[in-house]
Amino acid sequence: MVFIDELVTGVVPSSAPELLGAFGLTPAQAAGWTLFAFQILGALLEPPLLAMAHGRRERPMRVAGLALMAATSLAAALAPSYWLFLAALVLYGPASGLGVNLSQAALVSANPERREAVLARWELLGLVGDLLAPAALAASVVLGTGWRGALVAVGVLAALQAAVALRARGTGDDLSEELEMSMSEALRATVRSPSLVAWSAVVVLCGLMDEVLVAFGALSLSERLEAGATERAVILSACMLGGMLGAVLLERCASRFRPSTLLAVSGLGCALAYSAWLVTTHWLTCAVAFGWVGLFEVAHYPLLRARAFAALPEKPNVVLAAGSLFGSLDLALPLLVGAVADGPGLSAAMLVLLAQPLGVLVAAVAARRGERAAR
Repeated sequence: MVFIDELVTGVVPSSAPELLGAFGLTPAQAAGWTLFAFQILGALLEPPLLAMAHGRRERPMRVAGLALMAATSLAAALAPSYWLFLAALVLYGPASGLGVNLSQAALVSANPERREAVLARWELLGLVGDLLAPAALAASVVLGTGWRGALVAVGVLAALQAAVALRARGTGDDLSEELEMSMSEALRATVRSPSLVAWSAVVVLCGLMDEVLVAFGALSLSERLEAGATERAVILSACMLGGMLGAVLLERCASRFRPSTLLAVSGLGCALAYSAWLVTTHWLTCAVAFGWVGLFEVAHYPLLRARAFAALPEKPNVVLAAGSLFGSLDLALPLLVGAVADGPGLSAAMLVLLAQPLGVLVAAVAARRGERAAR
């Protein structure tokens, strides 16, 4: 699920140079608008759709999302014009929102005592998809099928995943229709759970050290170290490899430590490693520091997301809807950091990203208080 989603959302931006020639685009159309297309419709439709995906509706909606992911990937691959290509990407957004999020909730609901470990493995699969996306595009180009061939291959994988999901048992197959709810009921359930609101809000911070860090980090490396494309690739890859190692370690260690301890260690470690990365003066030491950033940062989303599911374990669809509502704020994060970069400067903008590990440290304190209260 997440592996396939990361492949699609990785192949398309990696194909920006090929899209320039295929459709005669500007750089903004090839890169900026394609990324925007992935997000815009999902931000509008995901909350109400996820709120309804409960009880007997859960499996059909999950399968429909996965099937539409496959269909829109294939449609994008076969699009004869740029506008039809964009239309396919726009429809892909809510499809992945349903298919991927409901698949995540199904896995967490099936393993309620291992939420952190399950989400750590989920994060690892996403990182593998991120890592393989450029390789999949390169292989398709070598075979002579270009970016279209890569999207066709991913679309076929998504179709196979939908077929598997169709045969699997849904999380709500034994629930009655009375348990299904509307968006307004989901909103009321969210408001009645302050802990869900708090954890869902903190999860938004994880968007800072994701694509935002990659984009502005590349600019920082170019300005601060005068790093070329090769050096930047090594440094950014070090962060991804560190993240993969961190995800493996979290999956194995999650059941041995309290969530508050894991949050505190990952938050403090990330803050220290990122601070060291900001002051390094050589690309090699910069890569080492960035690897440590990835090692600690990768734990943030699984740990925070697991706390959100734990806040309302009997209603995973409400957790997803709340997460999607707050997740729409992700659209503003790059604009916020960009405004700081254009104003006080790029160095100040990079400091803004420290809000993520510092927010995780605050969450660790809150989690510790909750653990004491539960005793």
